[in-house]
Amino acid sequence: MAGGKETPRQKMIGMMYLVLTALLALNVSNAVLEKFAIIDDTLVKMIEEDDKTNERKLAGILGSTSQDEKVLAAKKKAEEVRKLTKETVAYLDELKAKMKKEPDGAAIEGEELVTNTNRAEELMLDSQKPEEGIAFEKKITSFVNELNKIMGLKQPFPKLTRKAEDFEEFKNNTNQLDKTFLQFTFEGTPTMAAIATVSQLQTEVMEYEAVALDSLFAVAEGVQIKFDNVVPMVRAESNTLVAGQEYNADLFIAAASDVPAEMFFNDKPLVVAKDAVTGINMGKIKFKTSGGSYDKNGLAEASYHVKINIKGKPYEEVIRYKVAKPVAKFESESASTLYLECGNEMSVSVQGLAESSGISLSAPSDQGKVIQQGPGKFVLIPTRPQMDVRVSVNGSQIEVKQFKAKQVPSPVAKLQVGNGEYDVKRGIPPGTSIVRLVPDISDETFKRQNAKDAAYRVTQMTLQITGKTPITLNSGTIELNKYGLRPGDSFSVFNVQVVRSTWDPGDADNKPVNAKLEGVYVMGK
Repeated sequence: MAGGKETPRQKMIGMMYLVLTALLALNVSNAVLEKFAIIDDTLVKMIEEDDKTNERKLAGILGSTSQDEKVLAAKKKAEEVRKLTKETVAYLDELKAKMKKEPDGAAIEGEELVTNTNRAEELMLDSQKPEEGIAFEKKITSFVNELNKIMGLKQPFPKLTRKAEDFEEFKNNTNQLDKTFLQFTFEGTPTMAAIATVSQLQTEVMEYEAVALDSLFAVAEGVQIKFDNVVPMVRAESNTLVAGQEYNADLFIAAASDVPAEMFFNDKPLVVAKDAVTGINMGKIKFKTSGGSYDKNGLAEASYHVKINIKGKPYEEVIRYKVAKPVAKFESESASTLYLECGNEMSVSVQGLAESSGISLSAPSDQGKVIQQGPGKFVLIPTRPQMDVRVSVNGSQIEVKQFKAKQVPSPVAKLQVGNGEYDVKRGIPPGTSIVRLVPDISDETFKRQNAKDAAYRVTQMTLQITGKTPITLNSGTIELNKYGLRPGDSFSVFNVQVVRSTWDPGDADNKPVNAKLEGVYVMGK
């Protein structure tokens, strides 16, 4: 009421003072004085409501779970403000109770109280013993000073011990300007009006407290995070299980705020985006794990650091996890043994890796080469008896697999006669015009697993017909009629040169094979 922005309540109290001043200048009736009893009753109810409201404000401040130093300080101040206010209001209640009693302690009640015009003035302005008035002024002054000390605001609370000059309505009233605070408040004031005046002062004390608590609540609320989204979350021990395995998980509530936040992974900022399912702002963490010192169970301890800055406060945590030692699994009919200079096809997977796209293989150039056909599909072509294959996942080596490589099976000679094979007992049937020397192998696994490397053919051989000069042939085909062979004649083949096909499309199908193929054959009769 000392100027500035006034609340509706302050304006109402100001009007009450104007009415009081007018009444004091008149010969007021009992009916008018009764109105002060009504005003006081209204003010007392307002004080009770303000007390409940401020108590709720205090609970709101104390209810903050933040351990921020600012919040902890705000809690302490709020408790001090509430205590100071209660003590001050209680003192003023006691003062009003004294105004309702005669000096000898007899109660002044009902109509007697309404019509009493001197008790409050005597109590507060007694020229002989003004202790009550002095204590009253000191108490109100002390309340404002203590409140300002607790709050330490840049703009302190103004004094409540106001004189006529502090009110716009009385600043030009020469009858009031020379009066002290106590004289201006109680001189010539009927007791009921004085009581209402003290009640009005109590409302101002409560209002000061409300402003202080609102300021402290803003501090607590400014640091405290309000959670706008609450969703159920499940943290499973493992999201990949084998049928029949027990599923274990923790169910809990996750809460998040829409307040803008900065998120960091190992001190590097993350892109924060709203999750489409939960509506929660999330920072996506993605990185390649690396191994370390694995224990006997094949597990290595690892961790990373995260930080979230929200409302100027950092929330930090070290997230610990375990890395399982990756084990590469090679699948083929004979995964442990390869064939030299052959395309050995392999399917490779890594335990715990859902996709095979990140798997890569390599080998020393002097031991062979690796050809990738697709995700997890490789061809190993060893050139030495041992091939050390390095297995990497997303560029990080996880294992070195050693393979033994053996020679391809040596072929045996089969003379193909028509649609069948040469029969030693019967010889070559009469009328046969052509026979073919065909290299063949008995290793069915090799023929099935390395079909592209198992096609043999004769590129040259020597034909020796009994009693004739040896003939060099550039294939395994022998035209019997061309050489005049008759029933009972015999011939032999030797110096047979054989090649085989290869898996590698970059090689010609003329890989020499070290094989001794020779034999003697007889024309049947």
